Amino acid sequence: MAQFSGIVSDIDGTVTHNDRRLSVEALKAAHMLSGRIPVVLASGNTLCFTRAISKMMGTRSPLIAENGGLLLPSYDADPIMVEPCTDELNAALQLLLEHFDLTVFDSRDRVTDISFAKTVDKNEVIPYLTDFPNIHFVDAEYAYHLTDKNICKGDGLRRIAEMMGLKSKDFIAIGDSNNDIDLFHESGFSFAVANATDDVKKEADVVLKNSFGDGFAEMVDYLLQNDMIELEEEQRDFYVL
Repeated sequence: MAQFSGIVSDIDGTVTHNDRRLSVEALKAAHMLSGRIPVVLASGNTLCFTRAISKMMGTRSPLIAENGGLLLPSYDADPIMVEPCTDELNAALQLLLEHFDLTVFDSRDRVTDISFAKTVDKNEVIPYLTDFPNIHFVDAEYAYHLTDKNICKGDGLRRIAEMMGLKSKDFIAIGDSNNDIDLFHESGFSFAVANATDDVKKEADVVLKNSFGDGFAEMVDYLLQNDMIELEEEQRDFYVL
């Protein structure tokens, strides 16, 4: 089986439990990989959240936040923003607020998309977005997102891989939500944790037996047992300076 140069992983529902506690098993697996192979986190969450989780997991690698809208080449670098259709996003949000009582998340920290709680039926929300051609509605399991249709995790991986001197196909992806599907398409091999949506499982090369962070740990064992990754002997940073 082919060897790959890096791993790209979702956070919520993939290295966490259902209640979003960081999985001890996933943390152990990540610490074993730390500094020995790139582990790029790709989240729909904010940059500050993703950056903190990256430090705690010891990924020592660039990261992707806000579904590809923000890229962080190194831990202390300035983020690179993929310019969104801000006016259209704000107009869409205002229209939705006129019709629904929405709980908007992270409004002070989020800069390239809009996230709100899943307290409304998405089938009621989507018809209001038909007049916004540049907006993509994303059901990310833990929240809904309004994103620029040209921004996605897969494109974030492509950009990060180029910065690292790699190709996106050099990466193995793991995730659970529909916003991870384009990440699967862009990567060279993909895993769905057992709690993943049916759509995600259909797109994955391997569906794991375990859910949430236990699934992440299972993936790492699978990669090592099948010689799909090679860990460097000496630990180092994989940041792009």
